Amino acid sequence: MSRLKQAFVLGLVALSAACSSPTRIYYWERPNTGGDHFVRDHNRCLQKADWFPFETFNIFSLSPETRDLTLNLKEGGIWGNFSPYKGAMPIFVNNAHPSKTLIYFWYSSCMKKAGYTERRPFGGPLN
Repeated sequence: MSRLKQAFVLGLVALSAACSSPTRIYYWERPNTGGDHFVRDHNRCLQKADWFPFETFNIFSLSPETRDLTLNLKEGGIWGNFSPYKGAMPIFVNNAHPSKTLIYFWYSSCMKKAGYTERRPFGGPLN
């Protein structure tokens, strides 16, 4: 009977992992901070959150004809959304080549240490 329970738990974990998304969107706010400063902090925290920062280099992905600049959340990675002040158009950023080796907790703790607070997508702070 315990083997059946173990198999059920293992199957449940595998099913929940298969349904999860590799993409996480964070909505950040910080008073008196501009877009350039946010982008620098976001990139610095992405570098700290990547446990394997090395990537294979593909020369063909750099040509303008093959670069797709549309918002594609299926590529994975961490996306950051920042609005400098109420009513401003938000800044939506990610790294140039989304990485599958990012640790989400490391990124969020780095941004919180930099003074940012997480907010709801269309409202105020989470807390």
